[in-house]
Amino acid sequence: MNHTYQYAVLIGIDGMGNFNRLTDTPCMDKIFENGAYTYDALSLDPTISAQNWGAMLLGASPAVHGLTNSIVSSHPYTNDALPSVFKRLRAVYPDAYLAACNHWNPINIGIIEDGIGVDKHTAPNDEELTPIILDCVAKKPKYLFIQFDDVDGAGHGNGYGNEGHLQCITRIDGLVGSIYEAYEQAGILDETLFIVTADHGGWIRGHGGYTDGEKYVYFAATGKGIQKGEIGYTTTKDMAAIVLYALGLDVPAYDANGFSSQIPQGLFPEYKKPYFRPQVRSVEYTPSPTPLIEAKEGLGAFIDKNRLMLAMFLDNDLSDATGQHNEKEIGLCKYYSGGVYGSRGEFGTTGCAVYEDLKIGQNDFSVAAWLRIDRSLLYEADICATKGGYGPNRREKGFVFVMRNNDTFINIGIGDDDDDFITAFPEDIQDGWLHTIVSVDRQNGEIRCYYNFKLAHIGRFNKELLTDIDSLPFTVGNDALLKFNNEHNTIFNMDDFLVLDGVCTEEDAKSLAAYYKFDID
Repeated sequence: MNHTYQYAVLIGIDGMGNFNRLTDTPCMDKIFENGAYTYDALSLDPTISAQNWGAMLLGASPAVHGLTNSIVSSHPYTNDALPSVFKRLRAVYPDAYLAACNHWNPINIGIIEDGIGVDKHTAPNDEELTPIILDCVAKKPKYLFIQFDDVDGAGHGNGYGNEGHLQCITRIDGLVGSIYEAYEQAGILDETLFIVTADHGGWIRGHGGYTDGEKYVYFAATGKGIQKGEIGYTTTKDMAAIVLYALGLDVPAYDANGFSSQIPQGLFPEYKKPYFRPQVRSVEYTPSPTPLIEAKEGLGAFIDKNRLMLAMFLDNDLSDATGQHNEKEIGLCKYYSGGVYGSRGEFGTTGCAVYEDLKIGQNDFSVAAWLRIDRSLLYEADICATKGGYGPNRREKGFVFVMRNNDTFINIGIGDDDDDFITAFPEDIQDGWLHTIVSVDRQNGEIRCYYNFKLAHIGRFNKELLTDIDSLPFTVGNDALLKFNNEHNTIFNMDDFLVLDGVCTEEDAKSLAAYYKFDID
């Protein structure tokens, strides 16, 4: 077997896209001055982490591997028909040291198989992950996969291409430099293929669509025999073929329904096989923001603005469009294209929002939201709450709005007894968007549940239990103790979270349906 390289390392910088061209990156500039590169490699659609890290490690498109952020967060990867690069390498190199160091630990959980001898590591930030990486380099790994996540957090938090995002790219460039130096110190740099790339970029404070800022990513490689200069067309899934070829394995034949990773032209001079590009439909993507409340097509034209207690449209921020409340972000809430209107928000273990000045009091109230139903969830997801979300804490007085796992029902806990958990089962709900309304009628002791704007269930409760509903802050994206979703590693997507004063009537539900242009007949 001809080994092009003895070792390979791929450093993936989550959320960098090709924004490194706009900021100082002296280490990468030096490392790849004689290497191959492109600023126009393509992130695959949708431009989301699990879909593209999965593509890199499995060599298949997101439509084939089927991984999402929620799946990789909680489901070990076990698809023997589509093994990871690590598993393919292990079959050829049974005694080789293989390692993966990922800030975003779901890669270790749900993309790289267990039980194949991969030394997996994680850390709470890129700075703390780097010494672990350097220790792995000292062991001379046959293949080392690295994922840095701070840059994506900076993009979500500051806006992609803005100062905070660009400054973070410059900081991570220094970490890339330290890894390169570690390979030199280990005495294996001359036998190593050194790669840096990204999974996606971003637009405003989110990603998931296919704008230029989201889809174009940087790719660069250096090592003996690499052809200097700009390479041809390549995508994130091609990282798998590049690594396999570099380490002496045969690249599997192109299979659109399986392994479809290929070697880009202009990377390895001796590789002459043409790059196959199937004809695909072009993607036209125009971000469409949520209408302003007071606009002709805005929410205020359908629902009395005076009834809006909170309106989170999740268009790249957590702001209350009514202007009444200030949010406190706990962790990091992320945003993606493809909301019902505008973008959508991702909540759960990574982040939530607390509205300390939002008080329900002893009034009737309603909560409405679009939820992205995901049957891959292993546990419940606490959507919003004014009390704890599990164990004895769930029996406090207060309110918790819950989406359960694969049976996709909504659970509303309002008291200190199991009989006061009002449950309604939406029928025939598939994965996708489900609009939900839960409306609390204290005077009559009723909770009304609407699914896709139709009244689905009326449950009764002991109305005396709700006198203390504001004992904890109103929290969106977790329980009010900030524990449940974190401990269950739960991630969920939501759009247009609303809190309305008063009971939601069937006429109100029809008005909301009209706002969303949803045909309920």
